[in-house]
Amino acid sequence: MTLKSDRAQNLLLNTTLLILFSLSPAIFAQAHATSIGPPTVNAVLTGLNFPVSLKFAPDGRTFYNEKDTGNIRIIQPNGTLHPTPFATVNPVFNTGEAGLLGIALDPSFSSNNYVYVYYTYRDVGFFTHGHIVRYTATGNTGTSPKDIFDVTSSAPNTVYHNGGYIKFGPDGKLYAMVGEFHQGQQAQNQSSMTGKMLRMNPDGSVPSDNPTAGSLDYASGIRNSFGFDFDNSNNRLIATMAGPSSDDKILIIVKGGNYGWPTCLAVCNDPRFIEATVDFKQIVTPTGIAAVAPNSYIFGEFNTGDLVQLQLNATGSVLSMTQLYNVPGGIIAVELGPNNKLYFTSPDTIYTYDLPARPAANAADPSLVILAVIVIIAAVLLLVYTALHYRRKRLQPLQQVGTETPR
Repeated sequence: MTLKSDRAQNLLLNTTLLILFSLSPAIFAQAHATSIGPPTVNAVLTGLNFPVSLKFAPDGRTFYNEKDTGNIRIIQPNGTLHPTPFATVNPVFNTGEAGLLGIALDPSFSSNNYVYVYYTYRDVGFFTHGHIVRYTATGNTGTSPKDIFDVTSSAPNTVYHNGGYIKFGPDGKLYAMVGEFHQGQQAQNQSSMTGKMLRMNPDGSVPSDNPTAGSLDYASGIRNSFGFDFDNSNNRLIATMAGPSSDDKILIIVKGGNYGWPTCLAVCNDPRFIEATVDFKQIVTPTGIAAVAPNSYIFGEFNTGDLVQLQLNATGSVLSMTQLYNVPGGIIAVELGPNNKLYFTSPDTIYTYDLPARPAANAADPSLVILAVIVIIAAVLLLVYTALHYRRKRLQPLQQVGTETPR
């Protein structure tokens, strides 16, 4: 009987310790995170003219846009700038936030050599247009320009909130962020393509599985965005959004989602709208964002010049935000490049940052911590109960001996 109790107690103790050890990485991740040295940041090219967006070709070339000149440039595989532009968009309207804004390479670039760019121009009535054109790369020269998409502002003489970031998704569709051209109500106007994230086939046509038949709209209620990216580990689409005098945001974009602008500024508390994943009360102007690992994202801030790592859990809740680096003058583009390097730009420089920026386990998931505490409390209670039960069983024979009649 004593041997059986000892075995039961040892079994329970070993089980409890096993549970604690299995949970300890989540509970103590911050305390035990591997320390790292200063980040390895290198300037790839300096003295540039507002490099606003960049993408990487399979052959080692990097294509990037100059916002104000309309030039599409190429960084050659050896790291030098090709002396002549790949192409020059003309005319380009470049006042304020307008200009040559987004660039994307076709998923089949190796075979078709297609390069897409998004830019703004003005018509004779002073309405601003967002326009996508496709070039064919013949060597280092863009040829055969083909119009893919066009959107028009709802009012003349607009300068701000042009959006313009474009990227192909893992589904092979071209996604484009279009601002509301400083006309807030258009973000809720379902007959307008402004204030929306759009999804289109590579030729500009409407995919059959878009949220609304015959419409390029994929998500709405977006004031203006300078960047988004796809996390292929969980099919998450994450984007930045600039606010007015407060409430910059990080959004998780879902098919058919409405993000509330301009009906609500901060937390909506309205079932019609999807809340932001991060809401900044101060103005930081989040710009480019890149998925660098499952649930881990790095974005730039134009106002502060900070490069920031955002860690989410599997359900999209924030675990941590960590400043990684600072660039005077602000950060514009942020892209995950080849060889595990992050690329980001300032108004005159393209930089690389060696990844990983932080150890993968850089924050404890609060839900796991709560679960661990519950398990620990339950285990302690079981241990106490077992110890008391064992003690009572040991005392029973002694009590029986004390009450027997002597012979």
